[in-house]
Amino acid sequence: MEMQTSDWEIEIMRKGYSDNMPWLSDGFAPIGGDLGNANSDFVVSEIPAYMPSGSGEHLYLWIEKCGKSTQAVTQKVEEVFHVRETSVGCAGKKDVHAVTRQWVSVETPSDGSSEVEILNGLGWMQVLQVSRHTNKLRMGHLRGNYFTANLYGVTATDSEIARALEVLSAKGFINYFGKQRFGFNGDNVASGISMLKGCKAKHQMMKLYVSALQSAIFNLAAGRRFREVGFEARVGDVIQKLNAGCFVCDDAETDNERILRSEIAVTLALPGKKVMRGSGYGETLENQAYSDVLAFWSSKDDARETIDSSSLSKLADGTRRTLSCLPDKVSFHRIVDGTVQVEFGLPSGSFATVFLRHLCGSSFTR
Repeated sequence: MEMQTSDWEIEIMRKGYSDNMPWLSDGFAPIGGDLGNANSDFVVSEIPAYMPSGSGEHLYLWIEKCGKSTQAVTQKVEEVFHVRETSVGCAGKKDVHAVTRQWVSVETPSDGSSEVEILNGLGWMQVLQVSRHTNKLRMGHLRGNYFTANLYGVTATDSEIARALEVLSAKGFINYFGKQRFGFNGDNVASGISMLKGCKAKHQMMKLYVSALQSAIFNLAAGRRFREVGFEARVGDVIQKLNAGCFVCDDAETDNERILRSEIAVTLALPGKKVMRGSGYGETLENQAYSDVLAFWSSKDDARETIDSSSLSKLADGTRRTLSCLPDKVSFHRIVDGTVQVEFGLPSGSFATVFLRHLCGSSFTR
């Protein structure tokens, strides 16, 4: 498959993300505007996979934080409860520049009353609810997140905003990984490449770097695929039933009708040793994105070591991710002229900033 390399493709190969990637805009005009700079302009509430039962060895804390990372929360919980890192769990990492709410678990016999008082005295964290459960919270133990975003400098009318949200809710948006995945200046992709060269890092950091590299490969394949065929299926694609398992497409006409009804979605690979493989157009496109990213880094002047193309399979299991994502419970209201508050839910792993970039257009910078 021959492809001309454009500036946005090179930017993705280098740092994982580009503001100039293809974006869905058919059927509506972007509304303009950008996310406000105050933490209160972006509010995130976790949608848990289950609620604590009320009994068990693990104390569950429903925590609201402001302007801090989830890691800062878990480290403070470890310190205050005098437990090891392995005793504290959470279902997902939440944005730093935001007000966020999520469950954190800690294995402890304490009722938590004195510890909660200390946590609430920090000024940037509040424990809003305490319960117990039988197991530790682990990454991925959530259905998704619900977002409230204040957008400033919006140029669209209310009817134009309603139209944009209607189209994005019906068609979905391109499920890119947001720039937050790739670190400051996109340095995590380069670090991921260094892992393939045999460099070492602490386990958690290695996972972060390898994940960033996988995400860059996905973004490159997703942008190319949407540019060429949109969200349509091709024979041999790996398709996912929404909130269910995957299958290989053998009837593109039938599957494309189901895509239009939002029953299924095309997936692309995050490469690794256990990822389900398809065939035909989709597999060729995925393989090309992988080889192009490795070739880009191998050709750099500062490349001193060989990049082993099989290394990623040794470092990561791999998985599949849908090309499109459907927002849920989407609404908006105008605060004042030029300022709009948008509310929406997204499944776990999808990026609110990517949805907002589709909605606002090139004026969106977060």
